[in-house]
Amino acid sequence: MNFKPIYVWCGIPVVLIIIWALAVYLPLSTQIRNRGKSLESVNQERKQVEASILTLSRQTRTDDRWKESLDEFKAQAPLLEKMPDFIREISRSARNRGVMIDNVVSVHSTIDTGVKSYVANPVFEFGLKGGFLETGRFFEDLSNRVAFRGVQRARISYDEKQHPPLAGKYTIEFKALKGKIFEGK
Repeated sequence: MNFKPIYVWCGIPVVLIIIWALAVYLPLSTQIRNRGKSLESVNQERKQVEASILTLSRQTRTDDRWKESLDEFKAQAPLLEKMPDFIREISRSARNRGVMIDNVVSVHSTIDTGVKSYVANPVFEFGLKGGFLETGRFFEDLSNRVAFRGVQRARISYDEKQHPPLAGKYTIEFKALKGKIFEGK
């Protein structure tokens, strides 16, 4: 039997398939794999860039909030030299709330501390007389001020025979600017 025509008829398609695979398929599949790898690396870089942009935008928002709170503090906090005026303003606020301030004594302050800061924390002892609710409203108003740091100590006395029935000595700490800071900026 003559197998030569069968080899030719079967061999030609096999040879064409092998030539097509070597000439067309393998180079294309290699290019596709390389482009897939480069696309994957670009996607990873994009994710990293998006994450860094998100971090930067959060940091910018945080910085903006800090700047706003600093500007608000600078606008509302009293200067250390103007603390008597600030105390008078607090006294007026107390009178408007129905609370009487007997005396104000400066206890101590952190002006001469070794820490270099633009903010001092002067402490005053207030003698207050007033009703319970009025004193509470006064302290609520005081705590809403930027310069209020906190009540360190309170000695409250209650006497029904006296009017107003609630009296006490409150040691209150404030925040004050040591000088004009950030001028020209």
